[in-house]
Amino acid sequence: MLYPADHGLPLVQLKERRRELVTALQGRATPVKDEELNLIAVLQQAISAFEDVIADLDCEIEEKFGLADPQAPSLPAFGRRGVHHSPA
Repeated sequence: MLYPADHGLPLVQLKERRRELVTALQGRATPVKDEELNLIAVLQQAISAFEDVIADLDCEIEEKFGLADPQAPSLPAFGRRGVHHSPA
């Protein structure tokens, strides 16, 4: 049984949207509005939540089906987020 790396979750789309918003703010002469920062913050929270869910799903699949990536270092079920989580 093969699963996509993102388990069908919109993680890539969220990251692309966040990048678009941040890029639009760079070099802008007008002040950044609170609404713009709030939207970026909400997207970042959603991205972090999806990354946590994906890490949990990957861990469950590895445990259930023994599909651990042979090149990946062995990680405990708890604390994976600290290793795989990236705010970028």
